[in-house]
Amino acid sequence: MILEKGRPLRRTPAAQAAFYLWGGFTAAGTLAVFLALWQQASLWLGDLVLPPPLPVLQRAVAILGQFRLAEIPLTAARAAVGVGLALLLGIGSGLLAGYWKTLGLFCRPLISMLLGMPPIVWLVLALFWFGMGTGGVVFTITVTTLPLTFAAAMRGMLTIDAQLSEMLQAYQVPWTGRVRHLYLPHLLNQLLPAVSVAVGTGVKVALMAELLGAEDGMGARLAAARAMLDMQEVLAYVWIVLAMIFIVEYLIVEPLKILLMPWEQQTAFR
Repeated sequence: MILEKGRPLRRTPAAQAAFYLWGGFTAAGTLAVFLALWQQASLWLGDLVLPPPLPVLQRAVAILGQFRLAEIPLTAARAAVGVGLALLLGIGSGLLAGYWKTLGLFCRPLISMLLGMPPIVWLVLALFWFGMGTGGVVFTITVTTLPLTFAAAMRGMLTIDAQLSEMLQAYQVPWTGRVRHLYLPHLLNQLLPAVSVAVGTGVKVALMAELLGAEDGMGARLAAARAMLDMQEVLAYVWIVLAMIFIVEYLIVEPLKILLMPWEQQTAFR
């Protein structure tokens, strides 16, 4: 912990944001090393097996230039709807299961079963139930990511400090104060990482579901590129997918952590 005259120095939001942006230089260095290794591997393996990074990035830029024709918005919308439903249903039911212990005991085996179910099994079932298209893709995303959010919400409620809760009740702190100072900080510590994992999982499952169970979307474009043995196209879409995940992670989730969980940022300076 950084001290000033023997006392902890509290970071302002601006200082926390500056520290967060400074971390981007580390990420840029890691990316540069990765691209260098990729370039060297391409020289060893050949362009057919692993194209160099520059042509792949140029192809990705060209695909982004045809944003709608590349069906990127369609895949993003499917992933957003699927993950949104998983967050709404998973967090809501998880909080209830954590609050009512009997419901939690009842749901725990079901969630364990859902967590252990491979996404491809849900996709096959979705093809039978919904056919090819958006319905099956959204269903597969939702049912795959819902257990993650449910488990995080239930664990958050189960690990609430009972003594702190009793103390707040003893001092007659209103329920709004209890939510703000006890429940919300503790639950955010569990939920925000789960949201990050759910978004990444949702995008990956969306691609897989479109690849095997849809005639449109980025996954279908990947299937077409695979059929044509176009590795540049495949890797270009991989870069675009990674960019989508990074945008959500570092421009939405991480800033939310800085704003809503400032105590977590303080540990970075210790």
